[in-house]
Amino acid sequence: MTSPAPLNNPNAFRKGTATVGFAGIVLGLAAMIVLHLTSGQNPAYDVLSATLHSPLGWLFPVSLGLFAVGATSFGLLARANGAPRWMSALLYVWSGLIALVALFPTDPLGTSEFSAVHLVHRYAAFAAFCTMIALGLAYSRWSGRCERVGRVVAACSWIAVVALAVTSLPYALAFFGVEAPHWTDAAGLNQRTTVGSELVALACLGSWLRGGTRSAAQREEAPARRELVAAA
Repeated sequence: MTSPAPLNNPNAFRKGTATVGFAGIVLGLAAMIVLHLTSGQNPAYDVLSATLHSPLGWLFPVSLGLFAVGATSFGLLARANGAPRWMSALLYVWSGLIALVALFPTDPLGTSEFSAVHLVHRYAAFAAFCTMIALGLAYSRWSGRCERVGRVVAACSWIAVVALAVTSLPYALAFFGVEAPHWTDAAGLNQRTTVGSELVALACLGSWLRGGTRSAAQREEAPARRELVAAA
């Protein structure tokens, strides 16, 4: 007589959440590519949100929703693998902010006065960018950049910092009534650089999580053990 396999299989759960996470990123990118190919807009100057008002604009919230699902799955995987709590928390926060960006559409181009919905969209997007940057830098510091993934995530995070700063500069200068320099005109390119680098960082984190992680306590104990061995 054989006993049934346990319903709660940790390995199956980890494999499933990793699969869902990467599927969310890949399908989200596919939807975004189709949207770009059909929007008829200039990706160097038109921001991502402008594609919402193109013929296949419904793909924009679908794409963001898939990204949010992917990050949420990685958050669950982080908890299952014993990663630091801040990692899963920041992944959940990023997912929630991206969901807000998808649920609250931007106003059409040429709108003179922005609606409250548009402002939620704008500031949720900015907060999401900052959250992923914070996650990437925190991870690279926690890992000590001793791993290839840590170095890649750190590089992507600093690229996102620069691109986000350039993207935000015109808004900050407009608040003070100062005209933005001409090199900030490519808002679409700057924003896509921010989003692209953060998605690469997210995928790298997902790859690291899929491979299995040690708990934070184990990672912190490793240097102490090495010092003890060296002293002996």
